[in-house]
Order: sequence, then C-alpha cells, then structure tokens
Amino acid sequence: MTVVVDEAVVDRARALAPLIEAEADRAEADTTTTQPVVDAVTDSELFGILVPKEFGGLGADVSTALGVFEELAYADGSVGWSVMANTTSSCFAAIYTGETAANQMFPEGALGIHAGMLGPVGQARRVDGGYRVTGRYSFGSGCAHANYIGAGTVETDDDGNALTTENGLPAMRVVLIPREQIDFRGNWDVIGLTATGSYDYVVDDVFVPEDYTYSLLEHTQLRGGPGLSIGLFAITGAGHAGIALGVGRRAIDEITKLANTRVRMAGFATIGTEQLFQAELGQHDCAMRAARALVYEAVAAADAQARATGMADNVTQARLRASATYATRVATDAAHFAFSWAGSAGLRPGIIQRCLRDMLAASQHIYVDNNTITGYAQALLSDAAAATG
Repeated sequence: MTVVVDEAVVDRARALAPLIEAEADRAEADTTTTQPVVDAVTDSELFGILVPKEFGGLGADVSTALGVFEELAYADGSVGWSVMANTTSSCFAAIYTGETAANQMFPEGALGIHAGMLGPVGQARRVDGGYRVTGRYSFGSGCAHANYIGAGTVETDDDGNALTTENGLPAMRVVLIPREQIDFRGNWDVIGLTATGSYDYVVDDVFVPEDYTYSLLEHTQLRGGPGLSIGLFAITGAGHAGIALGVGRRAIDEITKLANTRVRMAGFATIGTEQLFQAELGQHDCAMRAARALVYEAVAAADAQARATGMADNVTQARLRASATYATRVATDAAHFAFSWAGSAGLRPGIIQRCLRDMLAASQHIYVDNNTITGYAQALLSDAAAATG
C-alpha cells in the first residue's frame, strides 16, 4: 500500500520542536499549551491541516496529518495531543456543519480553532430552529485556545426521552458553541498529558442553531476532499495513533542516548553494554517500527478506499482503529522500558518520565480500549462469513 505524505507540511511541525521542548515545563505548570507555542502552530497553519482550503485550511490528507501529529508528539506529547484534538474537531466542524455555520466559524483570513468533548454526555432538546443544550463535560483537550467548543449530546423530546434516527440508531448530535457561552470549570490535575488543558466545562440551557450541529453517527460530508470521507471515527483513530508513535519513539531514542552514559551504582559499565538491555532495546525498537508500519498502512488503505468508492469498508475502518490501539499499547510498553532502565534518572522531571506519564494517560482513553481489538476481530469474522456464504 502506497503511503503519500506531504513532507513539506510535516517539516513545519518538525521545525517547531525546539520551541515546543523549551516551553514543555512551563506548559505542564500552566496545564495547557503556552501562548508562544499556540502562536507558532497558528503561524505554521497546522491548526487547519485538515480544514478544506476554501476555509483557509491546508486541506491535507489524513496520512500527512498523521505525520504532523507524530512529529509534534515527539517534541511533547501534550502539544501533539492538543493540536490533534483541535485539528480533528476543526475538520469535523468544517466538513459536516451547515453552510452558514461553516462560513461564520471559518471567516476569510481567520481560521477557527475548535475543541471539546464530542462524546454524547449532554442533552439536546429539539426546538424551533435548533436545540437547547445542557450538559457537564470533561476532557475538553485544547479548549484554552479554541474559538468554538464542541459538545456531544443525545437528542431528546420535551419530556427528556432519548430519540432515535430514521435508521433506528440513537440520535447523537455534536453541537458547536462560541467559547463565550461556555462555563469553564478547570479541574485538570492528572498524571500525564498534563499540558493539554483538558478542562471540565458546563453548557447550561444554551440555544444552538441547527446549522451549528451534525449527527455523530450519521454525519454527511458536505465539503472537503475525498480523503476525508474515511469518516470521523477513522480520522480520530489516526490522531490517537500519531500521538502514540511520536511519544513511543521519543522514549526509545532518549533511553538509547542515556544508555551510553548511564552507569548503575554497583557497576562500572554503562547499561548500554548489558546484554539484557540490548535485547529489550532491540525488541521495543522493532515493535515501534512495526506498529508505525501498521498504522500508516491502515490509514493509506482507508484513504485509497475512500477515494475510490466514497468510503472505507467496515474491516478497513476497524483495522485503522485497532492499529491506533495497538500502537498505543506498544508505545506504552516502550515508555515503561525506557523509564525502568533510566533508574533514578526517571524519577526526576524529564523527557523519559514525561513520556511514560503521557502514555499512561493516553492508554486510558476510551478510543483505544479493548473493544477496538475485539471489534476488529468481529469485522474480520463477519467478512469471512459473508465470503463463504
């Protein structure tokens, strides 16, 4: 499978690494991306990497976005995570909402930045012209510098009863609200991904016009290139995979460098001369490279199908999501390996410790839980059953 990545765009992310690394400690103290980094990402146009060109974005394909997420996460997992959350949320807002909303959120010369929890934890009561939305949300990654905040909801009638779509699916809807109408509560005191600004927020009976919403399960792409037709869930999977690939590789690289100087207290040789370390380093390096190959292949396959037929089939979409889960597991193991061999150096604040904390946090996300693996297996079994009649 041919993987097509616009390296010139990925280079923009790579060029930001010195600034991102210099700001990492302050970002953790502030619990969100620092303004110099926000400004640099804005200037590099990376917040709009998946936004169609007609709305001021780069209109890049998902494989290129994956490369950008990987590079940013290599510099700092929190920055990679926040930008991933912003860019995917902005992508969905640009390609799924109504024409009026899209033009207002992405006015000429001013790219809108989106964030928020899109899972259906709030309620949207149908009213004339739109919805009255209420809910309390957590994990609004990247919301400190976002113009619009997304909120996932379950549609209800006047009596609070959950509605279903014409196809019998739960009526889940994402609504987009200007940040001025959001009540932010903070509450981001966590072990890892501490600089993502994933704050709690409350939506209290806010009216949202229909145009500023889209169906979570039955969204229709209204604009953007054919590569984006791989769908919301596949694009999100590529985002999570990119974070894992970047952080896991950074952990491997850091312990490899440290191995040439790190000496255990009772020994005279560096850990890099120990056969056990060498064996484990080789295993984890190979595992990370294998995970990366799987992820890029899965994204390329989904992209190719979307361009050829308008969508990726169930097995291909399930494989992409499973690849993100697999990469997250492999990267978490790699970070733990690096931390273990770093010894007391890993106990102090630094890159290796941060890699482990970030992967421990990333691995808890529901998007990369065991259901993605079993879901992929079920898709394989269903496909095989259909083929054999």
